Amino acid sequence: MRFHYLIFFLFSISLFSQIKMNNLFSDNMVLQRNSSVNIWGKSNPNQIVTVYCSWNNKSVKTKSNSSGEWILKIKTDNSVGPYELTISTKNETKVIRNILFGEVWFASGQSNMEMPLHGFFGEPIYGSQDIIGKSINSNIRLLTVERNYSASPVANFEGKWQETRPENSRYFSTVANFEGKWQESTPESSRYFSAVAYSFAKYIHESLGVPVGIISSAWGGTPAEAWAEKSFLDKEFKPGIIINNSDEKFEEYNPGYLFNAMLKPLIPFTVRGGIWYQGENNRERAKHYSKLMQVMVASWRDRWGLGDFPFYFVQIAPFSYNNPNESSSAELRDAQLDAMRNIKNSGMVSTVDIGDLYSIHPPEKVKIGNRLAYWALNQTYGYKSITPSGPIPSSAKVEESKVIISFDYADNGIYNFNGPLKDFEIAGEDEIFYEAEAKIYGESIIVESPNVSNPRKVRYGWKNYFEATLFNIEGLPATSFYIKDLIK
Repeated sequence: MRFHYLIFFLFSISLFSQIKMNNLFSDNMVLQRNSSVNIWGKSNPNQIVTVYCSWNNKSVKTKSNSSGEWILKIKTDNSVGPYELTISTKNETKVIRNILFGEVWFASGQSNMEMPLHGFFGEPIYGSQDIIGKSINSNIRLLTVERNYSASPVANFEGKWQETRPENSRYFSTVANFEGKWQESTPESSRYFSAVAYSFAKYIHESLGVPVGIISSAWGGTPAEAWAEKSFLDKEFKPGIIINNSDEKFEEYNPGYLFNAMLKPLIPFTVRGGIWYQGENNRERAKHYSKLMQVMVASWRDRWGLGDFPFYFVQIAPFSYNNPNESSSAELRDAQLDAMRNIKNSGMVSTVDIGDLYSIHPPEKVKIGNRLAYWALNQTYGYKSITPSGPIPSSAKVEESKVIISFDYADNGIYNFNGPLKDFEIAGEDEIFYEAEAKIYGESIIVESPNVSNPRKVRYGWKNYFEATLFNIEGLPATSFYIKDLIK
């Protein structure tokens, strides 16, 4: 009996003394290059923890607090690796192997970000077979955060293989989290990873020639308020303003619940920036969305403590919703445009040319990932020869009965790739909109209608579904827009 007690006692000590690391710190991980990265974990309380770095043959020490928590910073350089990180106490040693230095990004949002390279059931990803078949690349590393929600912040995330069916998802799909660990890119790992996030990482890797680590933390059908830190929401919104009010009540819809369980565990892992694809769930509450995005990003940046890190996001694509000629999604797209103009170090990808009348999940996810990479290359990495966006209205003025609209991101001119320009409307003082004719004039367009002699408002693509005709010479589409205050 005493022997059994002794075994139990020793086993308990072994469990208690175990070094515990966040799942971010696993074999195959990528650390942000040329940085001072955060490394953290748990051990026995008030214990000396030593971290040895193979890339510089140096050790750094710290002491855990009364709860056993510890954190320290370690410098990385411009080399690649692979390297090892050794964490040790007087009782035990843990080694993390095959570490690379590179660019680290996280990706978040709802189903269009979550959608894997192999697609959803009955919904394809164009070009996915070619990408999956050629995806053996040890310099691209993937990590998926398992779906989870919580009323309070959690310290870590779990991971497991998970087959989603109607009873636990709004979408038919098979997704895989690979036990919440970093994976090298292979046909097996890439197949189940976010198509948008993978395409983004692949383009960045091929452009910069450095390793890229990409973390996917997304959940289909969820609203933006669930991804923001709740205390920030409480300061900026009156109670009840942003809570999803649909008939379907899901715990993951609650403000802050996904931030607590799917983003907080990533903080303060050192990243270069984030990409975001969400908005469909907030479509019926578009008037609050611009401010909501601004508050969400502010909460991320504040909690991460990395300053105004890059934030690039995707504008929702045209889709029929309840009626293709209604305008709720156009209002959401316009709110997203306003958010981009008000969020520092941000950029928005227009997808008005790749919507699908019958599917809310447009299949051109590879193009979307590439377009997010254009923003990162231009704005984060200084590739000014890359045009990051399609035309975005910069000014509009009235000359007699004509409206002249000028655009940013059209230095090389504007083109109508899909035939004559269409889906333009103007209104006068009575605010009744009439179909208008639009013509290209250098970097600008001229819009007019015989029914409106004194224009006061102009808009383009102002409905749930339309087919884009306005592009820049680089082939990127102009966002839909609504200009309400025309200059005489």
